[in-house]
Amino acid sequence: MTQWPRLTLASGPVDVTNETLRAMQRPVVYHYDPVFIETFARTSGLMQQVFRTSHDVILMQAEAILGLEAAAASIIEPGMKVLNLVSGVFGKGFEHYIRAYGGEPIELAVPFNAAIDPEDVRRLLQNQPDIKALSVVHSETPSGTINPVKEICTIAREFGVVTIVDTVSGLGSELFSPEEWGIDIAVAGPQKCLGGVPGMSLVAVSPEAWSAMERKATPLRGSFLSMLDWKTTWLEQHRFPYTPSVSDVYALESVLEQALREGMDAMVARHQTSARATREAVKALGLELWAEDEAIATGCCTAVRVPDGVTDAEVRETLRQRYGVMISGGYGELAGKLFRLGHMGMSAHPTTVIGQIGMLERTLDDLGAKIDLGAGVAAALDAFKGWNDAEGVFA
Repeated sequence: MTQWPRLTLASGPVDVTNETLRAMQRPVVYHYDPVFIETFARTSGLMQQVFRTSHDVILMQAEAILGLEAAAASIIEPGMKVLNLVSGVFGKGFEHYIRAYGGEPIELAVPFNAAIDPEDVRRLLQNQPDIKALSVVHSETPSGTINPVKEICTIAREFGVVTIVDTVSGLGSELFSPEEWGIDIAVAGPQKCLGGVPGMSLVAVSPEAWSAMERKATPLRGSFLSMLDWKTTWLEQHRFPYTPSVSDVYALESVLEQALREGMDAMVARHQTSARATREAVKALGLELWAEDEAIATGCCTAVRVPDGVTDAEVRETLRQRYGVMISGGYGELAGKLFRLGHMGMSAHPTTVIGQIGMLERTLDDLGAKIDLGAGVAAALDAFKGWNDAEGVFA
């Protein structure tokens, strides 16, 4: 019988705190009971604080892929030109939604270990002024890379282009603010760097995005995907378009409270320091980072090229079966080319990072890879110099 993992360090879902697990055990009540209405409203307010936004926030009741498709379905209409920025698997995947809702995708792509250049976006928008919307992934989890979303969306705002940003694994590991960055629709998930459970789409919507939805020839209504239904029911009447996931809302409320108790600046610093320590360990072991430049390496996970003499499957299976550490491999066209070391949520911490690096070293040595045993752990320990949980100080 397969044993439960000792550490879940994959690319999400992640381990959650006991506080969150306890929150999910609260009584399941009728969704129009006053206590739940108050809970849902409070949770929405907490989400605005975590997003650092005064924009409307809606909590859609399914995993974050719902929010991404809902954004496409609510904004895109037949014949609309949509600039799709592709720097990884998820960016490319959004093309499916553009086509599904009648849009014409205009692709700007880079290799899946690179990031989009904002000036390329500017030039394309100048040359094609009939583009009405833009989609971009903030943190490409499968590639372990980030895009300069602030610069990209600021440019899009200059051209009156509505922006859809996938920040499912970006929120919590990178500084983020829809207003400051000119983002119209931002979609996040609780199961990544926020350290929550999967099952909800966290969406911030700008006034410009609401106007774009309402201007459609046939605005999306009466659909599980409809953002406008959330506007006219919850935001305007404190009613729901369908039955919400009560226990998932309890979990989200707990996760957001914990995030704000820590502070978003501190949470981001914790993720960034853990990511830097992991990258230093990878380099000390003579391994190669997948990202073409560390400046575009994401804070949520570290993607590593599979070294010669071993396979991605061997590394992951040995780590999991012998040492109880679950990590992720490549996804889509990146399958077999890389493996990913996770540092999301509560695992973005020295104790967990050091444990993961140590067991990775042990695994690589077991598989006959030529590494300097202990070099990765030493490099990570050095990168964590100055860490202090008690004072919230991070190197």
